[in-house]
Amino acid sequence: MGHISVKSPSKIESINLLNQQPLNDYDVIVLHIHPDETITSIVLSQKDITTPICFINHADHVFWLGTSIADIVLQIRESSISIDEERRDILKERQFFLPIPIETAQNTEDENSNSETNFIKILSTGTAYKYNPNEHYNFLKEAYKIVEENSNVLFNIVGINADSDYAKEYQHERIFLHGIVSSQRLAEIEETTDIYIEGFPMPSFTALLQVALRKIPFALHYNPLPLFKLFSDNNEYNIVYPKNLDEWHSNIRKLIRNSEYRTETSQKQNKYILNNYSIEVWKSRVQELYQLIDKKKHAYWRPNQDRYYNGDNEKLLVTADKRKFPHYSFTEKMSLNGKYFVYKMTNPKNSNISYFHKKQLIKYFLKK
Repeated sequence: MGHISVKSPSKIESINLLNQQPLNDYDVIVLHIHPDETITSIVLSQKDITTPICFINHADHVFWLGTSIADIVLQIRESSISIDEERRDILKERQFFLPIPIETAQNTEDENSNSETNFIKILSTGTAYKYNPNEHYNFLKEAYKIVEENSNVLFNIVGINADSDYAKEYQHERIFLHGIVSSQRLAEIEETTDIYIEGFPMPSFTALLQVALRKIPFALHYNPLPLFKLFSDNNEYNIVYPKNLDEWHSNIRKLIRNSEYRTETSQKQNKYILNNYSIEVWKSRVQELYQLIDKKKHAYWRPNQDRYYNGDNEKLLVTADKRKFPHYSFTEKMSLNGKYFVYKMTNPKNSNISYFHKKQLIKYFLKK
């Protein structure tokens, strides 16, 4: 395994340094790079390169460069496979599911320690901002409905502070808002949890996998945006994203009131997690990947015509990063006609983009 550094103040110089490397002497080139990186796309699009290239799609929630040079796209989320086939024209045959492995929980009991009580304890975990309600989703409002409808439910929510304005609106004697807690305290809460409910509008994937390993049955986010799906639907293992709020409530109601369904769901979901995310399975998948690579030879994949998407998923992607993006960056050395084209693209204005004022524009056009 080789690690190559081509760091340079100039991208052109970095390209030259990378071109000097014996790229065809390797069995495989694995790209774990920034999603906006352009150097690799320039260098690895050359016809004389034969070493197969694997692209790790670790930033799968944003648009990334590299579809034309990736012989195999390594997906850390199973749900990204169908999305990239539809939106990026990457056939399933060019994609390989290789999730981030997780440690298998030790001494996991088939039944949690709370099963002998009359109360059903529900847990949801996530950073406070992930629960901020919008026009489509309001987690605390639905949590309130659940405890009102089921007098034997105790609802623990880790991440939301009880003194927040949002929390005060939905106060209930059986909704316990813990704020931020230590990992030890979270583990104690998980030990007595009967059902885990994925938070929304922004779920926490790590928290979900953590409780799934404890054989705690979980209820997934309803009608999630592609950005927020960890799994692909799999009815065989009770891995299903409800289509709407009614389906979501119906499934949770069944988990609360039917202990047999709760146990069956727990066993099936836990089996799915172990079959896909355990370190042992990850190692076997790596071996599969090696065999797949042996049959590959690098090719340049011509991109199809661009598609334009402007739905809720794309709007949320733009606002997820609180920084404003400068519109004129990297265009200062363009020709006058080129700069004018960039200027024309400032209409209509986007609240997430930073534009020049009049004086800045004059300097921009005069700079050579």
